[in-house]
Amino acid sequence: MTKQTSFNYDVFISYSSKDKDWVRGELLKRLEASDLKVCIDFRDFRPGAPSVKEMERAVLTSRKTLLVLTPNYLASAWAEFENLMLATLDPSNQKLRLIPLLKEKCDLPLRINYLNYIDFAQPDDLDFAWSRLLAALSTEQEAPSASPAKAKSAPMMPDVRDLQKKLVDRCDLGDLKNLCFTMGIDYDNYPATKSEFILELLRDVKKWGRVDEFVTTLNKEAPWVLR
Repeated sequence: MTKQTSFNYDVFISYSSKDKDWVRGELLKRLEASDLKVCIDFRDFRPGAPSVKEMERAVLTSRKTLLVLTPNYLASAWAEFENLMLATLDPSNQKLRLIPLLKEKCDLPLRINYLNYIDFAQPDDLDFAWSRLLAALSTEQEAPSASPAKAKSAPMMPDVRDLQKKLVDRCDLGDLKNLCFTMGIDYDNYPATKSEFILELLRDVKKWGRVDEFVTTLNKEAPWVLR
């Protein structure tokens, strides 16, 4: 497969037709109100084309694929999408092209359960869920790489231990929480003390392969930390 360098859509929504009222009535409208170009079956699949082929086209031509996880989805559409995912997406999701959205509590397949999902199943925390979702789909997180002429101005990527020390010395908890919010990281279960909060945060960004993104965001939001 050739490397994808540009996309027709920002996000493709994969969902069960039984959940179409929420997907089409709220999710689609909120995403498009945020200037995201959305691919969705009822509108963008070509009439007469095989549905599996259209799903494959949607995945390959979208920057992200959003899975709306419900018992309905897992019962009807998941097996088909799982086979497609193996053929078209990075199986370990290193490039973060697959975004799971948990709309209703359900038993998640192992292939999805190991990924960090965005939790829409908690009615008291929907504002935070929407913020995480829009941050995850934002085109700003995937700006083109700097040209060689501008590469010298890019922030140096410090050693994680050095970064930990700088965060402890130069950040307060408010700065750290703002940083998490910008990156769409759920910090609700992080420790209350600053040093332990930082340790947990760095463990997560390292585990997710987002250290470079973390440093770049830190340089933008709190540049004094890396000086």
